[in-house]
Amino acid sequence: MAIAEVQKVQIVAHSSVMMGILSSLQEEGLLHLERTNVEEFEIKSSSLEVSELEHRLHRLSSALEFLSQREKGGFLGKIFAQKPRLDRQKRDEVLKSDYLPLLSRIEKLEVEKNELLSRIRYLEKEKEFLFPLKGLELPLRLFKLADSVEVLVGTLPPARYGDLMKLAEDEALWHEVISHERKKLYLLLIYPRKEKEHFGQLLKELDFVTLYLTEPVIKRAAGQGRVKDVIEKIEAEIEEWKEKLDNLEREGQKLCVHREKLMLVYDVLLNERKKIFSSRLLGETERTSFLEGWVCSSEMKKLKSKLKPYSEMIEIYSREPLVGEDPPVILENPKLGKPFELLTKLYGLPRRGSFDPTLSLAPFFFIFVGLCVSEAGYGLLVALMSFLFIKFAKPKGGLLQFLKLLFILGISNIILGTLFGGWFGFPLRKLMIIDPLQNPLSFLYLSLALGFIQVWFGTLLNMIEGIKSKRYLQPIFVQGGWLVLLPSLSLYGLTRNSIWGIFSLLGAAGIVFFASPSRNPFARFFGGLYSLYDISRYISDVLSYSRLLALGLGTTVIAMVVNTLCKTALSIPWIGWFAAALIFVGGHMFNLAISFLGGFVHSMRLQFVEFFRQFFKSGGKAFKPFDLESKYVEFF
Repeated sequence: MAIAEVQKVQIVAHSSVMMGILSSLQEEGLLHLERTNVEEFEIKSSSLEVSELEHRLHRLSSALEFLSQREKGGFLGKIFAQKPRLDRQKRDEVLKSDYLPLLSRIEKLEVEKNELLSRIRYLEKEKEFLFPLKGLELPLRLFKLADSVEVLVGTLPPARYGDLMKLAEDEALWHEVISHERKKLYLLLIYPRKEKEHFGQLLKELDFVTLYLTEPVIKRAAGQGRVKDVIEKIEAEIEEWKEKLDNLEREGQKLCVHREKLMLVYDVLLNERKKIFSSRLLGETERTSFLEGWVCSSEMKKLKSKLKPYSEMIEIYSREPLVGEDPPVILENPKLGKPFELLTKLYGLPRRGSFDPTLSLAPFFFIFVGLCVSEAGYGLLVALMSFLFIKFAKPKGGLLQFLKLLFILGISNIILGTLFGGWFGFPLRKLMIIDPLQNPLSFLYLSLALGFIQVWFGTLLNMIEGIKSKRYLQPIFVQGGWLVLLPSLSLYGLTRNSIWGIFSLLGAAGIVFFASPSRNPFARFFGGLYSLYDISRYISDVLSYSRLLALGLGTTVIAMVVNTLCKTALSIPWIGWFAAALIFVGGHMFNLAISFLGGFVHSMRLQFVEFFRQFFKSGGKAFKPFDLESKYVEFF
């Protein structure tokens, strides 16, 4: 429940070793770099170029995408696949490896593949165009050789075919139907070439659309070739290109053995680019470089040890944060509380001088999600799936913490689901403390009691923070007054015992006389009296916790409805058992998804809106260490 202490670090080094120092810092991941105030030190900013690196990273990314599409392995295999490991000290060896010929080979394959695909698509479009004309028995060379007549093919709406027949009776026009579709007829027309303009106008009025045979199509119909002969040649050509495409695919699959090597190179270059970008935060003169940043105080010795090889060419200075500085925030929690840091970070990191609320919210969030879902069977599934994913997929960073949080929430549901809900809609009544369906009021009272405890605890934290900041009057008499007033007023309402009434008056007196900062006694009194109106805010905050009842009841009712539908489906002859199994699995998986989503979101809302506003002040800057990025490779 603390924020780690940090120190400002300033390093002055000879320019010749600064990139080596950055590499060492990047390997260890201890320092949060900050931009140097070059004006203050009268130095200039570093400006190294990364254009060549950017180009190579783009080439590598395209090559890896090409290989990943051809890599064998199912969906689950890719999810649980382990990242290749690379010793941090061997990054230079990877950079020196000769990977450029391999990149060129992959790029050539991709270019050839795209050209083949383009040819195949073109031929398929030609085939699609010619297919309705397949019944045309006229040799295609006549479309070019005919001198005295115009030979053409085209389409006509079926409704206009009668008008075409009348035109053929009156004019020197010969026609033949080649094929018939729902919305168009494909026709062959022959008429005297000398009357081309006349027939062109008449056919336009009939909505006739001419189809032009391209030069490549006519060339394929050598001799007496007809449309069906051209289609056969196109199909043969397509098969030929597809065979070449298959050969390229097989060659690409053979290159998949080099994918790991390119992944190593990509991540190493990615971190080289990051190092160069980070160097722009430095200041430099002709011979020296200057960098500064923040380090966790407990890691200071480790930082100096890492830079010991450069001790003759560098100077390291460190100090505590100065007044007015805004150091980055590092949350420091025990192993069990670490996953709950995700919730704090979603809201915002605490300001300097505040404290980390993670451990304060963790037990409440654990209980609230369990009550919202209240299904032990769902909790078992979530905990088991999270555990298996952590065990076999070996996730890192934020994903690992989120899966650990899901595992903890699964345990919460196993416990609270057994006590307040059931197992897949079947309650274990001997183990239940409260049945929400039979006794919803008791569950509501429990929800409100938990809400009262959390809101009261938030007020207590506010008082503690005020005392730590050496503001004694307000925290002790105002926040302390609420701490006395709220429980004593509740107990007086329940028991009518005068002692609780006296405590209520004492708490109210502290608020009335010390809530207002005014020095005028009348303004101070009436301002403090008005502050008592905040009791309505406390009541509304506590009432918000009634959502625990609504969500818990919703999950239980839906689970029971799914089971009822399964029983109904079992009565269907022959396939009843199969339908019941589908309903059971699908229904409960749907209920699991919406109940966990709702439980997570609403429990998180209770922390952010009702709990945090009692005491928490966000606005801290995240600690982002300068370290190695890992997209494909795990550095060790």
